[in-house]
Amino acid sequence: MEKSIPSKLYDLDEDFFDLSKISKYQFPCFVTKNFSLLEQNLKNQTQSSLLDIKKILFICDSLIDYSWEMLNTNLWVFVEEKWRLVYGFATLYKILFLKINSFQSLDLFDGLNKKTIKLCDLGLLMTGSLLEKQFNQIINHIQKHEQEVTKPKKRKIEMPSVLFEIKLNEAFLISYEDSPSLETFKNKYFLKNIPVIIDNQMSHWPAMQKWSLEYIIELAGDRTVPIEIGSKYTDTDWSQKLMTIRDFINEFIQIDKESMNEKGYLAQHPLFNQIPELKEDIYLPEYIYYLSKDDEVESNTDINAWFGPCGTISPLHYDPKPNFLCQVIGEKYIRLYDEKYSNNLYPNEGNILRNTSQIDVENIDESKFPLAKDLPYWEGILKPGQMLFIPPKCWHYIRSLSLSFSVSFWWD
Repeated sequence: MEKSIPSKLYDLDEDFFDLSKISKYQFPCFVTKNFSLLEQNLKNQTQSSLLDIKKILFICDSLIDYSWEMLNTNLWVFVEEKWRLVYGFATLYKILFLKINSFQSLDLFDGLNKKTIKLCDLGLLMTGSLLEKQFNQIINHIQKHEQEVTKPKKRKIEMPSVLFEIKLNEAFLISYEDSPSLETFKNKYFLKNIPVIIDNQMSHWPAMQKWSLEYIIELAGDRTVPIEIGSKYTDTDWSQKLMTIRDFINEFIQIDKESMNEKGYLAQHPLFNQIPELKEDIYLPEYIYYLSKDDEVESNTDINAWFGPCGTISPLHYDPKPNFLCQVIGEKYIRLYDEKYSNNLYPNEGNILRNTSQIDVENIDESKFPLAKDLPYWEGILKPGQMLFIPPKCWHYIRSLSLSFSVSFWWD
């Protein structure tokens, strides 16, 4: 039996387009009609004319644009799943029809793989785990079967040393443990909700030997990610921008730039779902396996990347889950406050930033925030190869002291 066009193009499974995922939802008539047209055209074994495919691509773009608007009309947590699926499936159709179109025009073939990977990345960002398998399948095919890859010219990028020195208060230092036993960690810190810096629990990570700016550019330089623009997310001029990792490094991380008035930060991003090759370089901390109540802890642990230049800041805030913050590159200053001091830390009012404090812990305005004066805290420097245990709802403030790459693990 002859393979369908999708299978021919990217070695895809026959059930690659499982539209049953969206058939259960109600949509405006034009959405349903356009998906039917796309499905019929893709099942047609004969390649359409260039003019017909351009019309089909216009339909894809119409669905993408419409679903994009629906995705951005509310906070992300309130966005309906159906619009993420519409965006994802319309993007998948566009990718395949672009490939068909490239066979009929050599001009369109040039740069197609880079454009396709960008579309896949946008699809992954918008759909999350819903269509992760499909987008990664296309990306893997491209990376595996490209005959001639024009690799960027390698250049040695010096990994900067610590640019800021912090004088720590000896009375408030975070506890330090050298590879404590599971029982020691559980009884001394986890059950008491006390933070601790743990050393020598990451030495077996491939990331500790492999990760550098050159490695990241070579492996993921053309991948598109969301970059936070601004010193911290509580600033009024804070924004986000989609850009490739290569452009992000060139614009915000290169150490030969004398002036860095604007900060860029790849923050709290599920990079390891987007780029599984990077996930092979890290491991879930052993303590999580021992303490988690989740039978599927590996798949349900939220793993995020935090990658940026010196001076990026995570304002004082808390998270509902326990966290291991693992430092791979560079150093970070950490300050933490016990949950019991929440009322003294002036949380923002409203729903969006209620887990974030209004105070700048390194420059507290005591006239405006008198209750924050003289509160006890923990502080320390997190160095490469160390992980910090942050208890649930423990307030924490973090500032990078150099180029930094951290990995966080939120778990239940």
